[in-house]
Amino acid sequence: MSRYPSVEYFCISKFTLFLALFIIISASFTRQIMDFIKASIGGQGFLYLIATMAGILGLFFLICAIRNSYRLVKVLIFVVIWSIGLVLTWQIEIPEERIHILEYAVLGWLSVKDLNRENKKVRASFLACIYYIIVGILDELFQAILPYRFFDWRDIIFNGAGGGWGVVLYLLS
Repeated sequence: MSRYPSVEYFCISKFTLFLALFIIISASFTRQIMDFIKASIGGQGFLYLIATMAGILGLFFLICAIRNSYRLVKVLIFVVIWSIGLVLTWQIEIPEERIHILEYAVLGWLSVKDLNRENKKVRASFLACIYYIIVGILDELFQAILPYRFFDWRDIIFNGAGGGWGVVLYLLS
């Protein structure tokens, strides 16, 4: 028996890894796409688009919660946590930061799902937190080398909050 933990403890699916890489790499072109969408459908239309994305994401999470839990109280707690998170996210003035929180919520959800193979939720949650925080830091470091983007600690905090929200939602489901 080896003294070192097995690689199986930290096994992220290809899809979750792809999402993390997409989040990091998309920093180089996301601003241009958002500006194009805003120019095409207007600022209010862009907000409606983000709201629609959040609604679809919430519906996905809710379907997973209902499918995995037959207890009404647990589903209601899930809906309350989702709603509170969404209301708090919507209070942020910069739409791009709202998107950060939503995409990291998905990353948190998927990473804890991948890491919870042995049904050890505490360890899976801890490893998922490490994973999405590392991805958030790499995302900001990548933005630091781009000429039209910049490193921002606040974004790392938003990324962490979004990832934590995703982990909590997964644990409730």
